[in-house]
Amino acid sequence: MAPAPLSRRQMLGLLAAGFVTACTPTRREHGAALGSSTTSAPPTTSTTAPVKPVALPDDGQPPFDTDHPMSGFVAFGDFGGGTAQGAVAAAMLQWIRDGHRVDALVTTGDNVYDFGEPKLFEAYLKAPYTALQVTGRPLWATLGNHDEAAGHGAEQLKFLGLPALPFVKTLPGVRFLFLDANHPDDAQARWLADRLAEPAAPLFTVAVFHQPVFSCGLHGRTPEVITHWYSALNSGKVPLVLTGHDHDYQRFLTAEGTTFIVTGGGGRELYPLIPGCGAPEMRAGVVKHHFTGVEVFSDRMAVTAVATDGTVIDRVDIPAPLPGF
Repeated sequence: MAPAPLSRRQMLGLLAAGFVTACTPTRREHGAALGSSTTSAPPTTSTTAPVKPVALPDDGQPPFDTDHPMSGFVAFGDFGGGTAQGAVAAAMLQWIRDGHRVDALVTTGDNVYDFGEPKLFEAYLKAPYTALQVTGRPLWATLGNHDEAAGHGAEQLKFLGLPALPFVKTLPGVRFLFLDANHPDDAQARWLADRLAEPAAPLFTVAVFHQPVFSCGLHGRTPEVITHWYSALNSGKVPLVLTGHDHDYQRFLTAEGTTFIVTGGGGRELYPLIPGCGAPEMRAGVVKHHFTGVEVFSDRMAVTAVATDGTVIDRVDIPAPLPGF
């Protein structure tokens, strides 16, 4: 009988004991000058030979696997009713057909323009994503300024079957902390600190809210968010922060290793990037309609921003934290 595979916990135990060695996880990133995914081999389909069940490790944890993602999701924002909303939805569907794992749709807010009107919920929140949700993929959303402009934010969350902000959602290997950046206050800061202090957290934590910490777009950085939440977000316990508000794609990396992404190209009109904005350095910036695909592996999160024509506009691997961090 073949031995049971090792889980990530068991593998890290062996590393700590010195029985095996491994290179320190590194951040692999690639800029926007990458080829289009539409030039690759034809999309894979579900008609391939059935996959044999994988035995679980002795401790019941998912096996340590750097080739097959344990979960995945797509993130996008600033879309509701935009002329490119359908094109972004189609690009996400193609991403799935190309063999990428997607277990949930995650929005960074401004889901319903212009004033979050309930009469538009079905047309903006459901209809464009029907093909993406036929297998039961949920849509998890935070709220933007347009969603709350006329006081309909709570109705939108109820329509989506979501609790009031802030709230937590999880997939294998990753948890999402959804916050309301329309009201960045100390109460949510305490909630965030409490969540980050919880023992036995999933491998990765991703924070999701609308107004960005950093941005070289028209809106720029959000001082209130920085005042109340930045110390927790940049504490080393949140490797990825997803935001919107500026209608473009941007990626920043702090000296402490936190990746901040603006993914606001979900369908509405695009905004230009403003040259010469301050630290931290913008590692990628592209003005295109897009979505951000994230796949969660035992040793990394693979982040890929994809334009509506299938072009990969940015790619980065965010390494998993080592024990004790």
